[in-house]
Amino acid sequence: MMQITQVMIADEDAAFVQLLRRALAGTDGFSVVHTSQSGDGLMEAIRTARPDILVLDLMLPGINALSILHTLSSLPAEQRPRIFVLSAFSSSDLCAECDRLGVNFFLRKPISVSALVDLIVRYGIIQPAVPPSPGVSHNDLMRHIITLLSDMQFPAHVMGYGYIRDAIAMTLEDPALADSVTKILYPAIAKHYRTTWTSVERDIRNAIDIAWRRCGGVFSGFHFSRRPANREFILTLADRVRYDLRLDLCAEIPSPRRKVSG
Repeated sequence: MMQITQVMIADEDAAFVQLLRRALAGTDGFSVVHTSQSGDGLMEAIRTARPDILVLDLMLPGINALSILHTLSSLPAEQRPRIFVLSAFSSSDLCAECDRLGVNFFLRKPISVSALVDLIVRYGIIQPAVPPSPGVSHNDLMRHIITLLSDMQFPAHVMGYGYIRDAIAMTLEDPALADSVTKILYPAIAKHYRTTWTSVERDIRNAIDIAWRRCGGVFSGFHFSRRPANREFILTLADRVRYDLRLDLCAEIPSPRRKVSG
């Protein structure tokens, strides 16, 4: 029997809530157990419904949404839902506070319903992980990534080194991540390291800068005529690992399964 992932939506925009409810109802394995357009009784509803996923508008009227996050952060891990915060306002301090309180993804409004549903389906109930590829162990994969970074004189002592290593591994698992580095890839890494996505982006850029200078502006074996941008570098290294380890370059990327009506 398929396990049903239960979702709670708390957002003041009634039209958005209705569209999101319908989209999740049309997605296999998901059920919306409660919706709210204000903070009245929200914490009690969370305790009663015990959703697997909470979509929370940070500017929800009738309550300070951060107080909800504070309460949830004090619960045992097995009782906390995965939290997707939506907000029209963002700052580095706010992102850091949400991350400290256990928010899994901080998303700027406006965001399309389809993009949010895809994000929930892919990362709502799982932690980012890299399963062993057929014929290649996870250790072999990581060892090869580390060797490439070492050959390019990446400094292992800076935080950006670990972020790049994990970003390449995660992109190998799901190439679609590279198309959403700021909304999916960076937040996923930030959650694992208990930091913010802006710090992840900055530290990756810093690590690339250091290695680029150490190599005299030339990464041996790569055709970069200038210092590569973060996304460009991650994608290029991921493709190099695929080639070196003979991974399936034509693997189909599964999309969220939709129910077919009629």
